[in-house]
Amino acid sequence: MKKITTLLTILLLISSVQLFSQSDTLNNKKAKELLDRADLDFEDGKYIDALDKYKQLFEYKPSDLYYKLMMGICYSYSPNEKAKSIEIIEQVKTVNPEYNLVNFYLARAYAVNYQFEKAVDLFNMFLTRSTPEEAEEQATAQKMIQNCKNAIEILKDTIKENIVENIQAPVNSQYSEYVPVISADESVMIFTYRGVKSKGAEKLPVSMNSETYSEDVFVSYNNNGEWTEPVSIGDNINTEGHDAAIALSVDGQTLFIYKSEKNNNGDIYVSRLTGKSWSKPDLLKGDVNKNDSWEGSASLSANGKVLYFASNRSGGLGGRDLYKAELQSDGSWGNVQNLGSKINTVYNDDAPFIHPDNQTFYFSSEGHTSIGGYDIFYSKLDEYSSFSDPLNMGYPINTINDDRYFVLSADGKTGYYSGGGEKSIGEQDIFRIIAGKVQKPVLALLLGNVYYNDAPVGSYMHLFKGDDANLEGSFKSNEETGKYVMALSPGRYEIEVELATGETVRDSINLEEIKEYVELYKDFRIYSDSNLVDKNNIALQELLKKTMSGEPKTIDTLFTDNAGKPKDVKPLEPGRSFVLNNIYYDWNKYTLRPESRKELDNLVVILTENKEIKVEISSHTDSRGSDALNQNLSKQRANEVVKYLISKGIKKDRLVAAGYGETRLADDCTKYKDCGETRNDDCDCHQNNRRTEFKVLSK
Repeated sequence: MKKITTLLTILLLISSVQLFSQSDTLNNKKAKELLDRADLDFEDGKYIDALDKYKQLFEYKPSDLYYKLMMGICYSYSPNEKAKSIEIIEQVKTVNPEYNLVNFYLARAYAVNYQFEKAVDLFNMFLTRSTPEEAEEQATAQKMIQNCKNAIEILKDTIKENIVENIQAPVNSQYSEYVPVISADESVMIFTYRGVKSKGAEKLPVSMNSETYSEDVFVSYNNNGEWTEPVSIGDNINTEGHDAAIALSVDGQTLFIYKSEKNNNGDIYVSRLTGKSWSKPDLLKGDVNKNDSWEGSASLSANGKVLYFASNRSGGLGGRDLYKAELQSDGSWGNVQNLGSKINTVYNDDAPFIHPDNQTFYFSSEGHTSIGGYDIFYSKLDEYSSFSDPLNMGYPINTINDDRYFVLSADGKTGYYSGGGEKSIGEQDIFRIIAGKVQKPVLALLLGNVYYNDAPVGSYMHLFKGDDANLEGSFKSNEETGKYVMALSPGRYEIEVELATGETVRDSINLEEIKEYVELYKDFRIYSDSNLVDKNNIALQELLKKTMSGEPKTIDTLFTDNAGKPKDVKPLEPGRSFVLNNIYYDWNKYTLRPESRKELDNLVVILTENKEIKVEISSHTDSRGSDALNQNLSKQRANEVVKYLISKGIKKDRLVAAGYGETRLADDCTKYKDCGETRNDDCDCHQNNRRTEFKVLSK
């Protein structure tokens, strides 16, 4: 009760006013009870409820200066009536100008009303007169002086290109809505609500203040640019305790939840989407949560391998710090690292968000160049995973109030965050930013659906990056709708779609040349009968060309003539041989070219569907070089193909590698002009001879 105890000392200094008289308050049980509840609300930070009670007390006894001061202080926390605080507290100061603590609260009232010069003067006046017993207020005053100076500079450069608007009803209400998380395609918003619709609220007295109620998770859907009426995300997640949404994976299938229970200080849990239902949250495995600390906000990288989170664990720089953890092979999170002094300060640093471009990192901080409370900052990650100096996102995004939990759509056009202030219709509201001056990301958003025999199907989607085909990340399409979403930064990729039944298909795309955000819509269709394969499909690379050239975007399927199963695959009788198209090698080399993997994946499909057959993989060279060299080279090439098939799950005992060198040429290069054994550079004839075949040995 330190605040109230300190403020009650006013009574000792204002001799002209009696707080309680024998004829009034001390003999009025209801007034005394109301005062006790008002003071308790104030101590608990329930300023709106406290304001209502102090107003009733002030109306009961307008001469009571304590009621008046407390009413004025509470007004400074009111989203829509902050201006009243200045006049009321100034009246208290007029009655007793020597009472120093009034200078502190009047300075704060000026600050929250954007009168920063007056606020600085009064804070300094308070500091020169303050006593050692007012150490907490001294620290706050010094911090707010710096905030005011930051604000004076930042507000000189109002970013008019950034339009900030309250998203209003039906999402926002008179209570609190905050921590918006959105899917990469901005089709769904999941957020935290705290008010009369919270689970268990009917068991509590009706309150005007959100703090009375527990946090619940709600969801709203984007319907042609308008957000639908929010609904509870479901009883699997929402309990009568605190349940808050804090992060959503890019594919929209994994939701991170904050839960506060009796046996912890607040931990991070994870829930997964199955069809349209979210699972009961499980405690995050690994080293993210600590028993003796709070962990309460998070963000997942686009590839799902890095989790950024906030914690007040010991060993940090001060208050809440930002950390990162890496996904381990067993699915747990480890190698926890503090993000360092470039990001963290001696104050609270919270609400991390890593954009799907995996380069732009947003967070909120009470330090750095904050203009008041939490401000939103951003920093850039370089190729060495080092952060640049954080920059304040400026006004009107940042205000004197707490502004945090910023998220940005994949295309960089629209941001969402939670804040308060005069534009709020409740305590905390969700705001939308039309981000005119936010740097636009360079990435490709790939989205669509996966189908098996034209029915939506859940699948694992493995993303490989670079010529070495390193696994970048694994994702899932929704089990009920087949929907998937991936965010791809510039680079070369292969995408493997794998069904639970074992069928796999691949496509590849080169995004090295993209210079801006692109959106690609592509359906992956898999058929049990190759005769049903659609022959009018567009491969990913062709889809990218059409998109970049401004041609209309189309939803397409994976199996083209080049990417589908070879037409002549039935019957697979012993003795039959089939040429594998596009399995090419450079001269005198046995390393598979990247474009060869797509055709080999077609062979994987055939071998998976025909588990009884055993095959010979044979490789051939052109006619250049010695016989011995070519024989050895062809065997090495066949071995490379066999190793690739084994890596995709085909059993080794079903495969035989054979090298025939130049003994079985498919084409006689001597009959072509300018294409012979003495030619050093390539021609189609030599390339045709450097082929790979598979032959059915037995069934």
